[in-house]
Amino acid sequence: MTRAERKAQQKALQARVAIRVFAQMAAKNAVKASIRAQGFKVSHYSARDIALWAEVWISDHPEVFAEARAKVVKLGYC
Repeated sequence: MTRAERKAQQKALQARVAIRVFAQMAAKNAVKASIRAQGFKVSHYSARDIALWAEVWISDHPEVFAEARAKVVKLGYC
């Protein structure tokens, strides 16, 4: 594998990771907004619980990956 191929492969991996991170951030923000909308405080819930609910939210809202991909492209990862 040439250096250019390795670099391209690494850039593709970084883009995939960035997409996942942006999707997780959006999901966590949506979960937190839902908690607040119900009149509860986010600080009453553990980060672990919020992360687990965010994973469920992601499975219910797969379109978040398209939004995350668009953000990654805009930032120049792809």
